[in-house]
Amino acid sequence: MLKILLALMMVSKALAGEGPSPAKAFLLSLLLPAAGHSYLGEDTAVLWSLRAEVGLWAGYIGFRTWSSWREEDAWAYAASQAGARGEKEDEAFWDAMGFYPDVYEYNRAVLWRKGSSARTYSERPPAWEWPGEEERLRFKALKDSSLRARHRARMVLWGIVGYHLASALRAAQAAGSRTWKVSAFPSQDGVGILLRGGF
Repeated sequence: MLKILLALMMVSKALAGEGPSPAKAFLLSLLLPAAGHSYLGEDTAVLWSLRAEVGLWAGYIGFRTWSSWREEDAWAYAASQAGARGEKEDEAFWDAMGFYPDVYEYNRAVLWRKGSSARTYSERPPAWEWPGEEERLRFKALKDSSLRARHRARMVLWGIVGYHLASALRAAQAAGSRTWKVSAFPSQDGVGILLRGGF
């Protein structure tokens, strides 16, 4: 990762000698905002941009790691307390364990709602059977904690994408400020961005 960052910075420095081009500034900033700053000769902004990049990626990796740890904790807890027998990739199975005290009650409820087309789980031996409500709620809390961390990781990833796009548009405008105009306007999907000019 560090080698890629350094390579992009060297490329941006080499290109800068030719004079700023909106297309090059846009592409470099889209790949790495600091490379766009370096290309435009904005040396002070390079350091701050690298710090932001590292911080955002650290946040993403941190949330993904925490999500994975909590998921493993939930699976281990379910196996030890409820005798859970199922595939880790089966989200419906793990959801059902969080809401029903045992497989018997789940099967009865799903058969009543959906009839013979319902998906049921093995009762011999039971796919799961919580010893009490406290254990079920503890498992659900672990699983919910994993899901929240995964959601936050996705939000950080979207933040990284937005940061790169905004940086690329700003760099294109800065490189060709006489002919480029960037404007934002409300649209049905939220906010639209209009880039006027030419590469």
